[in-house]
Amino acid sequence: MTATGRRILVVTPYLPDPPQWGSAIRVRELVVDLSKRHHVTLLAYAWPWQRDHVRATRELCESVHTVVPPWSDDGSDRAGRLRSLASREPYAVRRLTSPAMQLALDELLASGDYDLVQVESSLMPALDLSRAPACVLDTHNIEYELLRRTVRIERALSRRVFNLVEFLKVRQTEREAWRRYDGTAVTSERERKEVASAVPGRPVVTVPNGVDVDHWAPQPAVSTSGIVFTGLMSYRPNIDAVTYFVREVLPLIHRTRPTETLTIVGWGLTDEVRALLGPQIIATARVPDVRPYLASASVVVAPVRIGSGTRLKVLEALSMARPLVSTPLACEGLDLISGSHLLVADNPSRFAEVVIELLENRPLADRLGTAGRKVMESRYSWAAATAQLEELHDRVLAAKGIVRGSTLSPSRDVRISTPAH
Repeated sequence: MTATGRRILVVTPYLPDPPQWGSAIRVRELVVDLSKRHHVTLLAYAWPWQRDHVRATRELCESVHTVVPPWSDDGSDRAGRLRSLASREPYAVRRLTSPAMQLALDELLASGDYDLVQVESSLMPALDLSRAPACVLDTHNIEYELLRRTVRIERALSRRVFNLVEFLKVRQTEREAWRRYDGTAVTSERERKEVASAVPGRPVVTVPNGVDVDHWAPQPAVSTSGIVFTGLMSYRPNIDAVTYFVREVLPLIHRTRPTETLTIVGWGLTDEVRALLGPQIIATARVPDVRPYLASASVVVAPVRIGSGTRLKVLEALSMARPLVSTPLACEGLDLISGSHLLVADNPSRFAEVVIELLENRPLADRLGTAGRKVMESRYSWAAATAQLEELHDRVLAAKGIVRGSTLSPSRDVRISTPAH
C-alpha cells in the first residue's frame, strides 16, 4: 500500500469480512478503493471468535480496531425489543450503542491526526463525533423507509406493532442524524432527493452500490439449478421475499412446470424459512462462493417487497449475465429498464408468468442476460462509486478548510478490545 492522501477513519457496526451480504460488501469495496489513495483505519464491532475475519480485514486497509458488540452473538434479543417499546430511543439504535465503542473512537481521534471520520450507518447516532475534524455519513438505506414498508407487508400483529413503533422513532432519529453530519452519501438519486429535502444546505451525494465485474463475470454452468434466490437469510426482507415467492408465486409456476425447483443460496437460515423447504425448495445454507449457483440458474428471482437503498443481489446476477425477474422495489434506484435488462413484475400472477416465459424462451433469457451484463460494465463499477464518495469528502473538507492530511508510512495493526464496564 502506497497511499499518500488523507487519513480517514471508517466506523462501522460490522466487519467487511466475510463479504457475503450487501452492507459488508459495500464497506469492503469502498474501503479497498479508498485505501489505494488514502490512509484508512477501520473501527468495527467484532466478536473474539471473529479473529480470522479481523485478520482478513487487515489486508484491506492500514489499521483495524475492534470492540466487542453490546448485543448477543446469537442475534436473539426479544427481551430487548420488548423493553424498547417503552423507550423513546429506537431499538436498532440502542442495539448499536456501546460505551466501549465511544471510548475506542475517542482514543483513536486523540492519538491519530485524522482528516475525516466516515460512519457506515445512520443507526449509530449516539456516537459523539465532536472531536472529529469532519464527519460524513454513508447511508446504505433510509432505515425508516425500510421499516415503513415492513409494516405494510408483515402479517403478524406483534411484528407490525413493533415495526410501526420503531418506524416512528427511527424516522425522527435518522433525520436528526443527517443534520449532525457535515455530509451524507446515499445509494440512489431517489434517496438523495429525500435526504437533501430534510437537510437543505448540507452536501448529499449519490454513491451507488456497485459490482466487481471481473469477479462477477459470466461463467459456464456445470449443472442446472432451475430458479435461484440469493441473500442473507436472517435478514427480514429476504425472509419475506422467499416466503412470498414460495407461497404465492411458485404454486402458479408449478401449474405449468410442476417439476421446477427453487434453490435458496444464503446463510443464516431461520426456522420460518426452514418450514418452507421440501423436495422442490432447497436451501444451501452458507456456501464458499455464490457464483456457481448463479451460473447454473435458469432464472434468478428477486421477489423483494421490503427494503430501501439498492440491492446488490440484482447487480451481481446481472453482472453474471443471468436472466432476472424482480419486483419493482428490488430494482428501485437502479438505472435498469424492464424488458431490456430484466423483467419486472408487481404481483404474483405476473411474476409467475414472466419466470415461465424466461424458462421457456432461452433466446429472450440470453438477450436480457447479455444486456444486463453490459449495463453493469458501463455504469456500476465500484471505482466510479468511490469517486463520488471522494467528491463528497472534497466538498466537506473544503468547507472545513482542511486541504489534505499528512503522509504517513503505512502500518498494519490489529487490536481487539473489550467492552467498558
